[in-house]
Amino acid sequence: MDDPIIHFDHVGKVFQTRSGPVTALDDINLDFRAGEISAVIGQSGAGKSTLVRLINGLEKPTRGRVIVKRTDISQLPERALRPLRTDIGMIFQQFNLFASRTIYDNVAYPLKLAKWSKTEERARVTELLSFVGLTEKAWTHPDQLSGGQKQRVGIARALATRPTILLADESTSALDPETTAGVLGLLRRINEELGVTVIVITHEMEVVRTIADRVSVLEAGRLVESGPARQVFAAPAAETTRRFLATIIGQHPGSEELERLSTENPGSTLVDVTSVDAAAFGSALAELGRRGGVNYRIVHGGVIEVRGGAMGNYTLALSGADHDVEDAARLLRSLSGDTVPDSPASTTEGRD
Repeated sequence: MDDPIIHFDHVGKVFQTRSGPVTALDDINLDFRAGEISAVIGQSGAGKSTLVRLINGLEKPTRGRVIVKRTDISQLPERALRPLRTDIGMIFQQFNLFASRTIYDNVAYPLKLAKWSKTEERARVTELLSFVGLTEKAWTHPDQLSGGQKQRVGIARALATRPTILLADESTSALDPETTAGVLGLLRRINEELGVTVIVITHEMEVVRTIADRVSVLEAGRLVESGPARQVFAAPAAETTRRFLATIIGQHPGSEELERLSTENPGSTLVDVTSVDAAAFGSALAELGRRGGVNYRIVHGGVIEVRGGAMGNYTLALSGADHDVEDAARLLRSLSGDTVPDSPASTTEGRD
């Protein structure tokens, strides 16, 4: 396997404050792969922004190594970091545009610092404004733009020097849902059409499920889960991840809801099916229909679209002969990797 484009090797970061040392990151081992969109998710204070600042050298680790494109940047002096930063673009939550400069000049700013010629600068800014759909706004100022347009300017500026890595730190949290969708679509285009490795820092699972190939979950400075997004969604190992998933997909009923469903479905067995591929779930229901002998109803659940297809959580009420119900429950639970016939989430009312 190729080396990761970014590698965290037992990285820790401690800040010294008046109240004493504060651990922002604790023993982080994490790889980011070239050409992918990776998301790092966590609540406020989880260490997300510290992690991203370590990638571009704005912070140095207290211990461990941060390796970017095979270069250990952990101890590099500021002068040696400057060329590296031209290969790492960054976009921010609050846009960070120069209010007194035109949109053209905002995008051109990194090129002036890099001492591009006027001809090269003009060609590159024109290309980028076209790419983000803001050619007609070149000579306006940021205060004349919407939030979504400002973020597109920020993205164009971040891409100015043709970086191979793009860091997006809470880049959509100040935007409404419709505008967020547009910005996420643009990040996906940047990844797919330009081949840029994108790392998204967010506290919104909606962002993760929309564009991420891989997801890493931070809690209180520790990495609690990491893997392909679809795998993490299908079988979340950490409670933190399950809480995030609860914000975007219907979760299994709690005890009160379960009691209500049992009362409403007397004589039925309730079966939970966790984070399963929606197409596979549909095929399983078709198989139950072919088998016969058991009746089923979906009494609780929800479905989300993720990269690679739809996934859902479902609670079904099954009724019929005992052996038919047990066979049906076994089939359904196998979709989420649980082949045990009797689950704690299942209840039986009015059965022997």
